[in-house]
Amino acid sequence: MQIVRKNLTFQLDKPILYMMTKKRRRLLELLQESVQPLSAQQVYEQMEESLDMATVYRGLKYLEEAGEISSFLLDCSERGVERYYSQSSSCHRHFLHCVSCHSFTSLNECPLGSLEKIEKETGFRVEEHYLTLKGTCEKCQINVRGK
Repeated sequence: MQIVRKNLTFQLDKPILYMMTKKRRRLLELLQESVQPLSAQQVYEQMEESLDMATVYRGLKYLEEAGEISSFLLDCSERGVERYYSQSSSCHRHFLHCVSCHSFTSLNECPLGSLEKIEKETGFRVEEHYLTLKGTCEKCQINVRGK
């Protein structure tokens, strides 16, 4: 249950009280509108209002701690290790990442199947997982073949 009063939001199911400022709201809206995860640099470049990178990083950290967004690290041979952000949702998401054009494609289902089987076989309780498959998208494959 959520109670909203002016800029204060009380999450009754979460022990957190936070201020949703205009800048944070815009960061959240940008991630909600995006069809693929965005790095902090991409968020910075897509913001219509002028924010410095420090404000973007603080806003993203704040939204993640509040449970509004989630992030994952991706190790790319060209760009190095980079953190990507996406909106939090009730269902987890997995992605295909093109190592050529750096686009993401969301998978509609979890290719790992039931985690209950893994937990039963190993005795390990899975709390969360992220899956990103790296490769070359169809568009980039066609571009390579066409050259």
